[in-house]
Amino acid sequence: MNRYIEQHIRFQKRTFNKWGRRVLIVTFPVVFILSFLFAPGWWGFQRFLIPMGLGGAAGWYAGLLISASGVGLYLWTIVLFAKARGTQVPVAPTQTVVTSGPYAVSRNPMLTSAIFMVCGAGMLFNSLSFMLAGLVVPTSYLIYIKLVEEAELEARFGEAYLSYKKSTPFIVPKMRFW
Repeated sequence: MNRYIEQHIRFQKRTFNKWGRRVLIVTFPVVFILSFLFAPGWWGFQRFLIPMGLGGAAGWYAGLLISASGVGLYLWTIVLFAKARGTQVPVAPTQTVVTSGPYAVSRNPMLTSAIFMVCGAGMLFNSLSFMLAGLVVPTSYLIYIKLVEEAELEARFGEAYLSYKKSTPFIVPKMRFW
């Protein structure tokens, strides 16, 4: 096993008391959304004016709906992680593989929610530059998940995660219409 993954697992085995977990559960989403999604998007919006051509009420309402869907999905994943005695913060992970709710159709619905929030905000601001700059962090995190997090989850949870990984798509859910 990769030395980095071993160190990562040892680091994650630290225990947090209830209050420590609650603080992480409440504060991390705010920091994550503002620092890693909104700030890069806002920077792009301020530096490069690339309109999407979605001006008017239709673009604004579509952006609001997509952003709100992303926020709702994000909150749902946080609740599921809290029920699994963990947080969405990598330093205080869940103690079991979460496979219910949106995790039943995608292994990374939290990342999907971040993409929805950024794309919706880009539509709200009628700004392709907001969207492109805001998607830098989620796209980078996809690479991290593939290279590091999946190996760490395989090492921590073994067959339970491998089975889940085999049956559940990485990010885009399989659509079934019957």
